[in-house]
Amino acid sequence: AFVAAGLRGRPSSYPGDAIPVEQRLKRKAKFKAGTPARVEPGWKPCQEKQPQEELPHQVSGQQVWVFEADTSSEPVDFRPETNPNNADLIFRTAKLKAWPKKAASEGGDALDAARKGFEFYQMLQCEDGQWAGDYGGPHFLLPGFVIAAYITGHIEEIFPAPHRRAIQAYLLNHQQEDGGWGTHIESPSTMFGSVLNYVALRLVGTPAEHPACQSGRQFLRAHGGALYAPSWAKFWLCVLGVYEWDGIAPVPPEMWLLPTWSPIHPGRFWCHCRMVYLPMCWLYARRFAFNAAQDPIASSLRSELYAEGEKYSTIPWGQHVHSVADIDNYSPIHWAMRCLQNLLLCYEKFGAWRWLRERSTNFALEYMHAEDLETNYLTIGPVSKASTSSLLG
Repeated sequence: AFVAAGLRGRPSSYPGDAIPVEQRLKRKAKFKAGTPARVEPGWKPCQEKQPQEELPHQVSGQQVWVFEADTSSEPVDFRPETNPNNADLIFRTAKLKAWPKKAASEGGDALDAARKGFEFYQMLQCEDGQWAGDYGGPHFLLPGFVIAAYITGHIEEIFPAPHRRAIQAYLLNHQQEDGGWGTHIESPSTMFGSVLNYVALRLVGTPAEHPACQSGRQFLRAHGGALYAPSWAKFWLCVLGVYEWDGIAPVPPEMWLLPTWSPIHPGRFWCHCRMVYLPMCWLYARRFAFNAAQDPIASSLRSELYAEGEKYSTIPWGQHVHSVADIDNYSPIHWAMRCLQNLLLCYEKFGAWRWLRERSTNFALEYMHAEDLETNYLTIGPVSKASTSSLLG
């Protein structure tokens, strides 16, 4: 495969050609009618301001949300069955409300229309001169931050009560009729989206008896439970301590010590793949796990996420390394890849070379520190940031 990729002039991380039409997903997202949960008024976007001495570079173009209780405004309605992509509805509402000028009159010629369009974008411009973009869509970003905040003991600091209520509203509004959540906001329900968002919903304080949680569990159990979630979902469950590391495909840090000319060196991966692999391999190698048994919510999740009556202590984790629900098995793992993963599992089972593991995890940790300094502690994206926060938070 590597030779063929080289002959075609493609990188070793080439994701593959487009899926044939007949193999593409036929299911469609089906959202609940109306607005399951309304976002309370009082959210205001503003430019982030941080003490410069705490960061290596100038802060620029970063927006944060500040909540100030507002009883004079109506809650924002979001109707996912009409348009699941709310884009930046609350942001635009706040910016347009704060615009000091009067609204442009209707009618006019083409030049008037152009002026109105220009003025509209003036309304949306941020105070530092840039136009903010909504980083929304994927449903596997927010749960990582919620889990990281929870296991580090900072969830009330990072997500104060208004933030947790807003997260709950977001998750309730995007839950679909079948009780699940999609991989992204326009996706039909998948185990990937459902497992992660169910966990996030519980960690922000939604009780297990809530109707949304009950329907969410029904969806999960109808598809085999968390044992049949894809690898990234299983990874986050391992970090939370509600899934065992023996039940996921290996993420060996030793890959970083391969010669850089090797086609499977992480440096040759797509940039986002590489930077997500970095913290994941460290957490995997250290078998980092939150003490779920001592936490009421996490302890309860050990039973909620699996078949009813199934005991967490008796689950044969090793038998489910390759288990993936049919609704998520969009691109089945090639048999050759499975063989490689099984060989790596043998390496893990019989004991990784201690000196090699120590050297590789130290390299990964040093790399993460360097990446933080280079990116003002933002990293390259949300998944890598949440993973890094889990071990450095």
